[in-house]
Amino acid sequence: MRYLFFTLLLLLLSVSSGCSNNNPQGRIAVRGEVTFNSKPLEQGEILFLSIEGSTPTVATGSLIQNGKFSLPAEHGLIPEQEYCVQFRAVEEIPGTRKTNDPMEVVQTHDIIPPKYGVKSKETVKATKKSPNVFKFDLISDK
Repeated sequence: MRYLFFTLLLLLLSVSSGCSNNNPQGRIAVRGEVTFNSKPLEQGEILFLSIEGSTPTVATGSLIQNGKFSLPAEHGLIPEQEYCVQFRAVEEIPGTRKTNDPMEVVQTHDIIPPKYGVKSKETVKATKKSPNVFKFDLISDK
């Protein structure tokens, strides 16, 4: 269910911006790397949520591929605002695939512990002066 939420949120963000390059909030581009147990996270999602009380409220995110993510300015962060950072990545449960159809719905499980997901305490603050490159090293609970 959370995977569906993240996917719909990313879709909504991309549709709501349309083809416009307007950036009335002065957002700035951010990029970075995500490792999981000291290896680049193959694929997943990163979500930046305004810390409670921030104005304007922002929720934005990016796909993570080969340990890297990137948000262009129009989808980026508002400078000097603090964000909670959440991560999501799933993998297929072995033996649950019944066919070779790539459209088959298969069972998955979270590989990122909840302490980096909905219970995340990871925070960042983007600034106009810094390169705004963030590195996150996530560690499994096992």
